[in-house]
Amino acid sequence: MSNSENIADKEAYQSNRRRMCWVVLTLITAMTMAVLIWPERYEKALVMEMAYLALCGLVASYFGATAFQNKIGKK
Repeated sequence: MSNSENIADKEAYQSNRRRMCWVVLTLITAMTMAVLIWPERYEKALVMEMAYLALCGLVASYFGATAFQNKIGKK
């Protein structure tokens, strides 16, 4: 039994994952725009760097997990 069979409402699960990814991509875009518009305000803000890396990691893990699930499903 695979993990996808354990999910009760797979359509809602996938929809929520996509929504999470779009929200995170929007946050990354907003952070990038803020740094480009007001660079002097964020030059000493190390929190922005950590948040940016964490959000990028979240998106990367989403796409990596999706690719892995697709690869396993095709076998």
